[in-house]
Formats: sequence, structure tokens, C-alpha cells
Amino acid sequence: MTVPLFTDRTPEIGQPVDSLPTPAVVVDLDVLDRNIERFRSLAETHNVDVCSHTKAHKIPAIARRQQREFGGGVMCQKLSEAEVMARHGVDDILLVCPVVNEPKLEQLCWVADRTDRFATTVDCPGNVEPLQAAARRRDESIDVILELDMGLERMGVRPGEDAREMASFIEAQPDLELVGLLGHDSHVTYGAETEAEFEAGCQEIVEQLEHTVDALRDGGSDPTRVISGSTATAPYLAAADVVTEIDPGRYVFNDVETLENGHTISVADCALTVHTTVLSRPTEDRAIVDTGSKTVSFLNEPLPVPKHREDVIFYNKSSEHGYVDVSEHDESVEVGERLEFVVPNCYGAVNLQETITGVRDGRVEEVWHVAARGRDK
Repeated sequence: MTVPLFTDRTPEIGQPVDSLPTPAVVVDLDVLDRNIERFRSLAETHNVDVCSHTKAHKIPAIARRQQREFGGGVMCQKLSEAEVMARHGVDDILLVCPVVNEPKLEQLCWVADRTDRFATTVDCPGNVEPLQAAARRRDESIDVILELDMGLERMGVRPGEDAREMASFIEAQPDLELVGLLGHDSHVTYGAETEAEFEAGCQEIVEQLEHTVDALRDGGSDPTRVISGSTATAPYLAAADVVTEIDPGRYVFNDVETLENGHTISVADCALTVHTTVLSRPTEDRAIVDTGSKTVSFLNEPLPVPKHREDVIFYNKSSEHGYVDVSEHDESVEVGERLEFVVPNCYGAVNLQETITGVRDGRVEEVWHVAARGRDK
């Protein structure tokens, strides 16, 4: 028999956020609304679709809202995440991690059958051939997106002639349909040290996409979906004629990594925060809070930053505790008081939560089950 615990209690609608047990990862709904509206406006201005990356939140309710707002689909990193979204009513999914063996190929076909539109990425014969075989066994046709290596040197075929040859190989498969290209561009965000370098990196992505589309058309292919544009790069990539869809993820919440690399993002744009309680003041200049890596992220860097004040610094963390420099504090930082920090990495923080609370005007308005947490297969 399962014994209920006090900590299993779900937050109640209307409950003051300051009464939530800490550490509490919460979403400011006003900020979330503004972030979605910003990208809706961007998409309308440049007449592009938005294929939002669900790994940023792993919450089907938010994915369904993204579909409603943008009229397009969502992007899922792993097959198990895509299955969760499909089971919760998301009906337009792009899977961006190739599936190469059974029983996962059978699961992929299940997801494809239960969505109005489904596609998955490929980049070499080694992941095209098993997908073709699975489609043939089930007498199905599966849409595929050819992933390009835009400079990240992870997955993807090289743009241009190599992509044209790979496209020809895909089109020779009787049960696969090549419908587009995906150019992942995160290296531009993290590699640029200046705004000029960032813009030059975005322009290089555009030129590689244009070169590849031309190469494919010369070979007889005509990709209808050309996808590129992360949270940071989307304002630049959306303006390019070659791009038909942008694929941002973090934009719904934003985080410290976005702050450090987003160029146009401020703390006011960060919806996902952790409310934490001061447990101890062992010295005059140090406070210990009840938020550590098990709550916000196991990555060493970056660290959380304060949401509403600038006189404290979160400078270290262990599994269960956070170390806060209060040597220059202007406001009170006493044991039992609460502090609020922007999470360093929304992917990690979301994946560590069973539920996430949405708040507006200081009170609980939404309680979301993080249905795709831990779905890494």
C-alpha cells in the first residue's frame, strides 16, 4: 500500500505562491503569455511557421497551446516524449532523433498513425534503411526531414552536394517521403562573443540553407519545409526567405543560459523560477538555501540568478543546498525568508519536476503534470 505524504499534496488553485513548500519551481504566467505573443508576432511578421521544441517544458498542455497559437506542429527530441505528446492530443509532431531499431521503430509507426502530420529526421543510409524497412513491413509511408550539419559537428549531412546526394538516396526509398530540411544552429548562439559575430553566424546559416535548397532543386527535389531558428537566432532566421519554419524551445520560459547567450533577453523575460527558503546564515556573508542541483540542474554552469533583486549572488550548489553570497545585501536575508532565482537551464529543471505550478498575481492559476519528464528513450 502506498502511504500518502505531506509533500505529495498538489498546490491548490488560488493558493498564494508564498505558501508553496520550497523549493518550488514555478512559471509566471504573465511572462509566459508575453513570450508566446512575441514569437507569434515574429512568425506573423515574416510569414513563417513555428515548430516549438517541447523538451523545454515537457508539458502536453503547453504543447497544445503552442499548436493553437501558431497553427503548426511541435518538435520532440525523443520518441518517448513524442508518444506522450501524441497520447495527450498533440497531432502534429516532428521527431528530431533518428530511430534505428525495434521495438522503437514499431513505436514510431504507432505515433505516426495517431497524428495528423508526423515526420522524423534522418541523415545517413544507416538510419534511412531501417526506417524504410519498418515502413515497408507495415505498408505505410513516412515523411522524413533531412538534417544538415550547419557547423555543430553533431548529427547531420554536410550542406550542399552531400545533402543533394543524401536527398537522392532518400527519394529512392519507396516508402519514405522527403519533405524538408532541418539546420540546427545552436553553435551560433554559444560561439559568438559579439553581436557582429552572432549576426555573421546567422547569415552563414542562411547561406548554407540557400545553397542546399538550390542543390536539391538542381537534383530534382523540392523541400517544402526548411527549418532553422532557435530561441536566440529565430529573429534573424525568420527574416530569411529560405526559412519556412523556426524551431525555438526555451522561449516559453527562458533561463540563465538564454540570458547569457540570447542577446535580446532580459530577466523580465524569464518565466521559470525557483522559490527557495533561507535555511541558515552560518556567516555574515553567506546564506544557505534549500535549492540545489536536484532541483535546478546538475550542470555546474551557469548558476541561478536572482529574479527581483541584485544584492545577492547564488555562487555554488550541492545536491540539496544552494550557497548565496549576501555580503552586499540591501534587503533582509534572514533564516526562514524566501528568495527567487531564475533557473540556469530549463531543460534540466523541468525534467526534475513531477509538477510545475503556474502563477499569476502571486496566486496559483495552473498546476501542470510534467508528463514527459524522464522520457529519454
